Amino acid sequence: MGKQKDFIIPFVGLGLGFHEFTYEVNDVFFENFEYSEIKKGNVNVSLSFEKQESMFVLDFQIKGTVNIECDRCLEDYNQDISSSQQLIIQFGETYNEESDEIITIPENAYEIDVAPYIYEYIHLSLPIRRVHSGLKDGSSGCNQKVIKKLNEHSESEQTDPRWDVLKKLKEKL
Repeated sequence: MGKQKDFIIPFVGLGLGFHEFTYEVNDVFFENFEYSEIKKGNVNVSLSFEKQESMFVLDFQIKGTVNIECDRCLEDYNQDISSSQQLIIQFGETYNEESDEIITIPENAYEIDVAPYIYEYIHLSLPIRRVHSGLKDGSSGCNQKVIKKLNEHSESEQTDPRWDVLKKLKEKL
């Protein structure tokens, strides 16, 4: 992943208090992440950056649409996402991720790249099960040819005769 200069915040020059940053995440952003499951998207990120004496508090508001693969029919579809995340950055001797919400950066650091955090938070906002949403008529938005093929293969499966014997034993009990 190459650094994207638009996502680097040079915090040394910022005064104490709140600072607002906005980012438009698009296809070019996702191309910079080699193994991203998201190839296309249009996401707006609002970042509230609070600079305190000994730490920073970053509040991310993420809202938009990404193009991902359906788990059922394997075709791409647009998924709406929305997320709020908080990251606390404190200073220490070396870089350390203490938890998902707290990281430590070296005391001599002068900037922070928020792109990896935005990328991670976008992925965390994706649903666990990724399928086309239903259509207005109540049918699935999936490719019906693929669904038909899947149904044909699942119906034609033969059972293992060893399991059939065990099922008969179970029925007797």
